[in-house]
Amino acid sequence: MAPNFEPRSPRDTGWINLGEPREVRYWTRALAVTEARLRAAVGAAGDSTQAVCRYLGIPRVANRSVEALQETEQI
Repeated sequence: MAPNFEPRSPRDTGWINLGEPREVRYWTRALAVTEARLRAAVGAAGDSTQAVCRYLGIPRVANRSVEALQETEQI
């Protein structure tokens, strides 16, 4: 059986893809929101990470280092 090398973070952190369960898990953890709140934010603001963060009133995630985002994923 081949090992699963699924990346921890999305390839493009500038956009939120709600069609990918892995990305939904990633963004709910990275933004500390529920799936329902994430879906509502994407519905209201669009799928740009910057727009979603602005809508949620949190600092833009893209300004954080990759290491910080991966640490969030490990929680």
